[in-house]
Amino acid sequence: MSFLGIIFAFGALFGWATGDFFIQRTTRAVGIIKSLLFIGLVGSIGLLPFIYDEILPAFRATGEWPLLISVCVVVILAAFSNFQGLKLGKLSVVLPLTGLELPVTILLTTLIGKELLSPTIYVLMMTAALGITLTTIMSWRDLRGLKLEGGTLYALGGAVGLGITNYLVGQASRAYSPLFTIWLTHTVSVIVAVIVLHRLGSLDLKTILSDIKKNPSIIVLQSFLDNAAWISYAYATILIPIGIAATISESFIVVGALYGVILNKEKLKKHQFFGIGLALFSILLLAALAE
Repeated sequence: MSFLGIIFAFGALFGWATGDFFIQRTTRAVGIIKSLLFIGLVGSIGLLPFIYDEILPAFRATGEWPLLISVCVVVILAAFSNFQGLKLGKLSVVLPLTGLELPVTILLTTLIGKELLSPTIYVLMMTAALGITLTTIMSWRDLRGLKLEGGTLYALGGAVGLGITNYLVGQASRAYSPLFTIWLTHTVSVIVAVIVLHRLGSLDLKTILSDIKKNPSIIVLQSFLDNAAWISYAYATILIPIGIAATISESFIVVGALYGVILNKEKLKKHQFFGIGLALFSILLLAALAE
């Protein structure tokens, strides 16, 4: 397998981990929809000079339209479902459900994508998923009320949607190009965000420009890092199996937890530290065996 593909997967890992650090601050400052709008605008405008000659050929290839439409629809639905789950449910209950994203991706790559890997690789992928889940579980007591949580169904839908997104982005990147795939999904995200803001009566250019002036650093950093992470992931999927790329990059949750401990002085439980260790050990060994 490609060593460069492993590097891109780790690039996505650190891009998402650091990007989410600033996305959290941006959503609190300007809201979820505007945060998505800024990320989408950077990806749409920034990547256009590199993919403009791919647009017409892509739309002329009507046989690939189902893939293009699917990846755009799933990306939007997964994002909104995931954010709604975080909004309505307890973080300690909703976050562990994101661990389902990885098994969904692995299942799709195996059953539909026909990516057959060695038993050792599959074991490491699942132990990484277990480590990620343990890292996000803040309290076992909170999980007892799982069925009562208002955001549970949204979080489950978001996790499944993100797993499908991982697979579809990989397939679209192989059918077209990584840059075109990310440009398309982010362009559609901009269109949807504009429509939503208009429906909410919040589509005001002066207010948007004011938000940028008040929060320039976090908006720029979240937008740049999230786009860089998705581009890195897309390139990883054309160089190594999608399942391996997803397993490595999905461990951004673990790195994010470490950021919380180091930067925010947050305290973790013993099982969370065990989860961090298990996930990091699994992805490092996976990267060594996959290279």
